[in-house]
Amino acid sequence: MIAGDMTSGGILGQLVSFAVPLMLGSLLQQLYNAFDAMVVGNYVSKEALAAVGASGPLINMIIAFAVGLFGGASSLIGRFFGGRDYKGLQTALHTTFVLSLIMAVILTFVGIGSAEWILTAMGMPDDIIPSATSYLRIYFIGLAALFVYNAGATMLTALGDSRRPLYFLMMSTVLNIVGDLFFVLVLDMGIEGVAWSTVIAEIVSAVMVVGVFMRAQGPSRLWPKKLRIDPGMLKNIVGIGLPGGIQGTIVSFSNVLVQAYINGLGSVAVAGFSAAQKLDGFVGLPVQTMSLACATFVAQNLGARQVARARKGVRHSLLIGAVASFVIAMTAVFFAKQALRIFTPEAAVLDAGAQFMRVMTPYNWILVFAIIIPGALRGAGSVKFSTAASVISFVFVRQVYLFIVTKVNYTIAAVGLGYPITWALAGIAITIFYMKSDWSRFEPEKEAKPDEANAVPAISANAVSKEQSGQEIDAYSDKSANAEEAKDLDTHESPDSHESPDTQEDPIESDDLRSCPGQPDFDEEHEESLVGAVQESPESQG
Repeated sequence: MIAGDMTSGGILGQLVSFAVPLMLGSLLQQLYNAFDAMVVGNYVSKEALAAVGASGPLINMIIAFAVGLFGGASSLIGRFFGGRDYKGLQTALHTTFVLSLIMAVILTFVGIGSAEWILTAMGMPDDIIPSATSYLRIYFIGLAALFVYNAGATMLTALGDSRRPLYFLMMSTVLNIVGDLFFVLVLDMGIEGVAWSTVIAEIVSAVMVVGVFMRAQGPSRLWPKKLRIDPGMLKNIVGIGLPGGIQGTIVSFSNVLVQAYINGLGSVAVAGFSAAQKLDGFVGLPVQTMSLACATFVAQNLGARQVARARKGVRHSLLIGAVASFVIAMTAVFFAKQALRIFTPEAAVLDAGAQFMRVMTPYNWILVFAIIIPGALRGAGSVKFSTAASVISFVFVRQVYLFIVTKVNYTIAAVGLGYPITWALAGIAITIFYMKSDWSRFEPEKEAKPDEANAVPAISANAVSKEQSGQEIDAYSDKSANAEEAKDLDTHESPDSHESPDTQEDPIESDDLRSCPGQPDFDEEHEESLVGAVQESPESQG
């Protein structure tokens, strides 16, 4: 079995071993963000803490768009890998990296130019706006690095490698912590120092993830000369990823609107909500990581035409996520004030944060249905319904609830209760859709009976009416399989080679990775060289 291959072996053990590095990486990401809040809350001011916290929903909206969009690439790459379609894998990899850069450049200019206007439109208190604007504008400078890192980490995960993203986050988290303390305590740069520390750490992470792909062997190698967008692949990536990106953006925008209601309660409530959200992020880790693990598992197994195994993996993911989330949530609620104290020593802020946690955190287990199941559907290339259900519940229903409840009971608890109510509505709708979903198109094709071998097949009208985006991917793969044999994508270097990736001869001469005539496909020896996601060559490891 290829390392990183999840199409055979024990399901529970594979999911746990794959999810643990993801969870540790997400934990580090939460620590990464929480330490920013802790430093400004303890060493700058409560206004600075409120500024960082109030900027969070906007930042999360951008990250959610990136993660959702690259989720389309993750689904494709996982299925290409599971089905051993290495030509499609190469095309998806290069297209995704180029797409990440284009999107980042656009959002960087938009974000820097509109930061203050957005914060003002959110109804942020006047004493917070200047600090929050400075923080956001610096943050946007590092957006390209953030997008490149997320694209690379998502593709590594799709290929079954959840360890390298963990290592990158470990290094960037340490760098961010040291940078926060240096810029704030030594250089006295305040909230701007925290923002610059974050940008530097993101750049380092992006360099590391790109370096791994450029030193990789086999079809997961990144060739700078091949960085271009393949129109057919872009259509598939956007077809699967854009609904997820829009969903993440709209849901995060809903949180921006919730933040507007919180802002109306004053700076203390804003700071308390900020601290509670940071802590609640830790509680949600099991659900988020199991969603990623489930998406990868389903994508690889459907690519290998193992529908029953994919379904079983979804059930295991739901069980693991629910149990882990419930245990962590109850612990967090019981020790809420003690945990919140790491962000601020002020009693009023602690009380506000604890109130939010008591009405939101105990119900985090509901999110297994609203987040893990959409992960499974994303692995199958079916994202439209879960996107619609999430947007309707998290955005429209939540806003209607907040509009009504704040007219009759404008309190911290009433606002916070809007979260579990809308989680439950989305979870119920998505679960019903999943139970009725048809994955038969991923089943192995049945061999024709002897007496039917010469029969002319009838073409059903339904055969061309299937709307699932996974159908498009299968068509793309079929086109690749029926084309002339592609050039050998084997990128093994000779023992005497010490050239850099930019100076080595590119083994792929044709621009079209799907129709490179005259070369053999990967053999089993080449398959073994693909260690999960990307295995560095002996020269680069030395």
